[in-house]
Amino acid sequence: MNVKNALIVYTMPRTREEKSALGLVKKILKKNGIKFGAANRDRLKKPQLKNKELVVAVGGDGTFLRAAHFIDRQMLFGVNSDIKNKEGFFMKSNKKNFESKFKKIIEGKAAIKKLPRLEASLNGRKIETLALNEFFIGSKKSYHAAKYTINAGSKKERQKSSGILVTTPSGSYAWAKSCYGRTLPLGSENFQFLVREPYEGQVFKNYRLKHKILGKTQKIKITSEMLDGILIADSVGKEYSFKNGSKATINLSGKHLNAVWT
Repeated sequence: MNVKNALIVYTMPRTREEKSALGLVKKILKKNGIKFGAANRDRLKKPQLKNKELVVAVGGDGTFLRAAHFIDRQMLFGVNSDIKNKEGFFMKSNKKNFESKFKKIIEGKAAIKKLPRLEASLNGRKIETLALNEFFIGSKKSYHAAKYTINAGSKKERQKSSGILVTTPSGSYAWAKSCYGRTLPLGSENFQFLVREPYEGQVFKNYRLKHKILGKTQKIKITSEMLDGILIADSVGKEYSFKNGSKATINLSGKHLNAVWT
């Protein structure tokens, strides 16, 4: 790939190891004659990606996910800044092998995986943020119950729980996995939803829609009965208000993410 301009998106380094990793990435880009800018993930703006062919996320998976929210057609390459302390599911490089893997990118030999993303509409208006892992719908305060009506396929159900996760295939290996969701192959064209800690008593009971895998053309619809409900992408995006009466529709987006997977 002909990389002329790149953007480094980083988590503010807190340790010597993290500082060293960020410094190395800058050094290798400079060594290869790549023009680049650098942006703290917490202050990232879409105009900063203009005319950039490559975005390098330096940190952990949260940094990768945050960068993905601003990416359209650029490639995204993850560099784990501390392999002893960060999981790095998306981070296919680290300080030891970054130079050799970056060489594959500029030589056009890197494997690129097209990762599906989810899109959501709130009250009929599509929100800007796409989710690479999942959308969470629930109470803003985790100790408040989430109440809502869920509509998936031909079934509709009123529920009370700790919230709902709607996940992509890559997201099935993250938060949803810890909630006993089913993992999907990364190449799958399906997505899924999972109800967290469903509460069943005298009024709310006999749930049929706790978990379901949906096809690429299907949608899930949720109507809020919460006073403090929110919808958020990947736990690092903007919190959208999802109060009583709000309606959300979530489905797979046609805009996949080009992730370096080598």
